[in-house]
Amino acid sequence: MDEVIFLEELEGEDVHARHRLERFPVTVGRGYTNDVILDDPKVSASHLRIERTEDGRLVLRDVGSHNGTFRVEPWTRLAELELTDDARVAVGDTVLRFRSRSHAVEDTRITAIPVAPRGRPFELPFAFPVMLAVAVVIFLLHEYLTNYQKTDWGSLALAVVVPVFASFVWAGLWSVASKVARRVFHFGAHGTIGSLGLLGLLVIPLLLGLLTYSLGLGAWVRWLYLAGYLGWMGFVLFWHLRYVTRAEPQRLALMLAVILVCFGALTQADSLLGEEDFSSTIDFDRTLLPPSFQVVPSKSVDSFFEGTQELQEDVDALAKEAP
Repeated sequence: MDEVIFLEELEGEDVHARHRLERFPVTVGRGYTNDVILDDPKVSASHLRIERTEDGRLVLRDVGSHNGTFRVEPWTRLAELELTDDARVAVGDTVLRFRSRSHAVEDTRITAIPVAPRGRPFELPFAFPVMLAVAVVIFLLHEYLTNYQKTDWGSLALAVVVPVFASFVWAGLWSVASKVARRVFHFGAHGTIGSLGLLGLLVIPLLLGLLTYSLGLGAWVRWLYLAGYLGWMGFVLFWHLRYVTRAEPQRLALMLAVILVCFGALTQADSLLGEEDFSSTIDFDRTLLPPSFQVVPSKSVDSFFEGTQELQEDVDALAKEAP
């Protein structure tokens, strides 16, 4: 390798930090006496030493670390390694890559006209508690208003506990993913997005139910419900992944759109193939809305039975074919 080399700390395939090494030997570890300091609790105070041999080769040596040093490909524990361009080793939870200054870089990506960066609303100081409080209040109101019997305090308590517990667990899982991928938890942002997602799961069917009632939409409205749920799911996952990955927003949105369309098609496979099981129950909206909300007048009972004439003929034909 060249006289000057670069030591890179990786996050997946992305570079988290880059160190220029010009004079050898170079020490690497968590202690402040090292030339390169790694902020990783699983790295020893003195972990590695990089030396130049008499014949000009660069050699990496483990200096008695507690958790060892490992070659990444193939994964093997090592005590000494001759460095070559693009060599990778793992120490603790950190992957190090070594490159010469003659290493070729990728072509520059062409982007749109740059604009001034804007802060995301999910990162506001009180965004998470405010959004979680709104979700809890909406869940409480929904539980109270849809209960037509004696007040059930247990159900009301669950309406508080469930969204709070779900939001914290959901935010915690995404925060761990952010920490692993980007070294920052972003717990508040993930909590805000998760609370917003829960709120959408409750509000979307209410809004679509109101729209269905007002416009007198037919049986195809279930596709509208499916599109609403998938769209909201895509919105929530998109913003979670923005904090986890470095993918371009357009590419990320396209990937999620393809995944959600495939997921929606799988959930409706029986219906699309015409093999949906016959249901002996009638599915109807139990929410009572005032007639003033109805923009399109409802059909009369007579017009409903007129529309079932073809169905009656099909049933009669099947009855004649039965043995």
